[in-house]
Amino acid sequence: MEKKLLAVTGNPVLHSLSPVLMSFSEKINYFRLCAETADEAIRTFKQLDFKGLNVTAPFKKDVIKFLDVLTPNAQKAEAVNCIFYTSDHKLCGDNTDIKGVELTLKLYPEFLEQKKMLVIGSGGATPAVIIAGQNLGLDVTVTARNINALETLKKRFNVEVADIKNIEKFVNDFAVIVQALPSGVKVFDPEILTKDHVVLDANYKDSIFEIPSKKQGFKFLSGKNWLVNQAVPSYENFTSEKISPEIMYETLQNYKFDFQGRIALTGFMGVGKTTSGKELSRLTGYRFIDSDDEIEKNEGMKISEIFAKKGEDYFRKTETEFLRTLSKEKNIILSCGGGTVKQEENRKILRENFLNIWLYAPVEYCLDGLDISNRPLLQCENPVEKAREMFLSRVPFYAASAYALINVENLNREQIAEKIYGQVSKTFKI
Repeated sequence: MEKKLLAVTGNPVLHSLSPVLMSFSEKINYFRLCAETADEAIRTFKQLDFKGLNVTAPFKKDVIKFLDVLTPNAQKAEAVNCIFYTSDHKLCGDNTDIKGVELTLKLYPEFLEQKKMLVIGSGGATPAVIIAGQNLGLDVTVTARNINALETLKKRFNVEVADIKNIEKFVNDFAVIVQALPSGVKVFDPEILTKDHVVLDANYKDSIFEIPSKKQGFKFLSGKNWLVNQAVPSYENFTSEKISPEIMYETLQNYKFDFQGRIALTGFMGVGKTTSGKELSRLTGYRFIDSDDEIEKNEGMKISEIFAKKGEDYFRKTETEFLRTLSKEKNIILSCGGGTVKQEENRKILRENFLNIWLYAPVEYCLDGLDISNRPLLQCENPVEKAREMFLSRVPFYAASAYALINVENLNREQIAEKIYGQVSKTFKI
């Protein structure tokens, strides 16, 4: 069964948990697509024939111009977080953040009967929350420090606004409270809330409401609820299949990724893994290792000689053993051979032990200037056509082992290394 190619894109995007939520499915290959712009993300999406794409900041508005049609929720929000193909092959944009809020608040329907919701914050998440509340038939009031933003929201969505300086005087008037503020921001004391309230905090890491909810008796909904409940309709858009949120909750609970400074670079021959890897080593201070070079040293012969004298199976087994020995190393940059991902065991090692970056560029770019004399698989009558066949056959393998993909087309080795470093350093602080 050919798996659908899916991804989440944004800048930065390595922090995204969307691939974790989707990892339960054996019908898809889902990873992070690093891009500098929405244009780059959509170009890569089309080049690799993706079947769907989740979108996070700052591309939610920018991607709209590339789409054929928008769902009603996306039209209302003027923002898209889910792109998929319709049955008539039109590129459609949806905003499942809205559905995510609706599904989350419906976990406590008794509070919705009070018909009043307070939204705290005026940032990028607020429009989705407002629309969700209105879709549920709630009277929505918004409070925030940014007065200009409040006035814009008031005119755009016909909501009430309130002065956040007085929040402790009116917060108890609302049965449903949604805080859409950065982590750690506290605008009122949660201990003034009672069992008559339900609070949804968009932050899913360290909410200021979780502990007080147990003491005061109000209902607490984590940003994880919202995260999962927006992913459910995305998956349904991508696959036309209904799923239970519990599957994603369980996957999220069991997820662990301990970055130990192990960065692997995979991709087709000639894409720049070795040259950019050496430059990335300089930027990070991590030790650089080229798997093909190391195997040649250990075997005392060129890759082409190993293939000729001992066969590809022998080479692949040697490659796997070498990869396994590196899986516990720290602070290394590993350039993998182009065919490393062909072996399931290798893909498993890369997924579980490395921050594996798939460097992608079209085949023609990869072959331009490449010396194919030491490329045994290209010793044929039409090496270009052979290379295209090889690349297409390996795409599912690159995708299955990738933590993230970076498009390196028309970039030199320094630019590739800087692009990788920029993405990784934003999330892992190297």
